Amino acid sequence: MKRLILPLVIFMFLISSSSYSQFIPEIKSLNQNYKTEKKDRADLNRISSKQSSIGFNGGVAAIDGKVGYAIGAFAEIKTGGIMFVPQMNYWNQEEQNNFEIDGIGRKYFGKKGAMPYVDGGLGVNFYNTYINSDVNLVKLSIILGAGIEFGKLGSSIVLLVDGKYKLIINDSYDLGNISCFIFTFGFKFPFK
Repeated sequence: MKRLILPLVIFMFLISSSSYSQFIPEIKSLNQNYKTEKKDRADLNRISSKQSSIGFNGGVAAIDGKVGYAIGAFAEIKTGGIMFVPQMNYWNQEEQNNFEIDGIGRKYFGKKGAMPYVDGGLGVNFYNTYINSDVNLVKLSIILGAGIEFGKLGSSIVLLVDGKYKLIINDSYDLGNISCFIFTFGFKFPFK
């Protein structure tokens, strides 16, 4: 009986080590998949935090050579390599004001730190002036701009500096087209 125990123990050891060695590549593969999946999740979280954000801005508006203030709110939605930026802006100067709803395409250059960008789009304007008479217009505008987005301030706040040229298309002979330059700084809050 003792003679059978030793060969039986050796046989059991060989079978168990053989079966374990067959699973080693699978265990390594599972471990590698887990690490890859964990990295992919981290990358996805990092990317998704840059995909969408909301924010606000404020600054000055120069409307036909007269200076006033400007405030606004916006969202950034990533659509491929270009961001879609819907915004609502209000600017005011003593004799005129405008509320506008814009749709802008934004292209960033760079991936870290201070990232410059360019803008272009269209807006719908609700323009009021009191210069000669009370005039209320609903007109289309063309928007061109550029800016710089700075790195995160803290964990979830991003600073931006922005400049835009807006041309409100007006076919009225007494006013003509209305041009303005708007310079703002703002903060955006990326979604996580």
